Amino acid sequence: MQSFRFSLYLYIMNCMRHLLLLALLGCATAVLAGETYAVIISGGRNKMYNHERYWNDCAFLYRTLRQTYHLSQDHITLLMADGDNPANDMLCDGATGFASSPTDLDGDGEQDLTLAATYQNLDDTFRWLSTMLAYNDRLFIFITDHGEQNDEGDIHLWLWGSEKLSPQELAMMVNRCHPATMNILLGQCYAGAFVASLRGEGRIITAVCAADQMSWACKDRPYDEFVYHWTCAIAQHDEHDQPVSSDANGDGCITMQEAYNYARQHDCRPETSILTALPSILATQWVFSDVEIENGIIPPSVSSTSTLYDLQGRKVRKK
Repeated sequence: MQSFRFSLYLYIMNCMRHLLLLALLGCATAVLAGETYAVIISGGRNKMYNHERYWNDCAFLYRTLRQTYHLSQDHITLLMADGDNPANDMLCDGATGFASSPTDLDGDGEQDLTLAATYQNLDDTFRWLSTMLAYNDRLFIFITDHGEQNDEGDIHLWLWGSEKLSPQELAMMVNRCHPATMNILLGQCYAGAFVASLRGEGRIITAVCAADQMSWACKDRPYDEFVYHWTCAIAQHDEHDQPVSSDANGDGCITMQEAYNYARQHDCRPETSILTALPSILATQWVFSDVEIENGIIPPSVSSTSTLYDLQGRKVRKK
């Protein structure tokens, strides 16, 4: 009986999410407030492999979410290397030696980084999110650093302390959560091998490289190539605050499709990126915005004359 009730609960929740997506995608006046949560993951493996550029990837994105889009700090979970442990855990790029990963990612003088990127902490994070996320909320997941393929051809993501996470294990954690929409950016080597396990209705998944490819660092700056340009796109500026032309249609908003297109066009490394969304139109509607806003959900139309909504579920009034 309990198993039947649980199955019925999951069926009802899936029906509600499906109806919500249909309403939001088909009705230009649909407005339903929701919250956005973000998870930023950089396992690092150990200090010999945990390059400084992974911290830079996460910090640039974190600053963008906090300072440009004003995502609440308590809605962002950071799981990076050994967390707030003061021991050296990071290989310095461009120099010899090691350092402890800074816990202040946005330069405000306060600690941001708290959790080590271990299997247990990831599992606990998604269990917590499964109790926090409502059916009209959104979840953004960002992953950078090492993926690896073993001699048997199996793919895994390296977490801290040389722990491993398979695509199936990550999907098991993520699938506990049932928000309205989910946006996942996979920045590790062999990222494409994770797509099939994570794909689902109401989800946007971007992988920086195919299932049989490695991802690459930038040649001219201490970041990873695709995720750096992707973050530039949503921020509409580079790491030095110089503007970039990621707004293809000039409407003041960067859709996930525009962010992907910009990153792909500027990616000069040998990696084949992937973008998938269900429904496919979702990638052209989920936007970030730094213009005047009020409560809402995702954009109901791709028309430049329609009302748009940012990732935090807030209505955009374009400049």
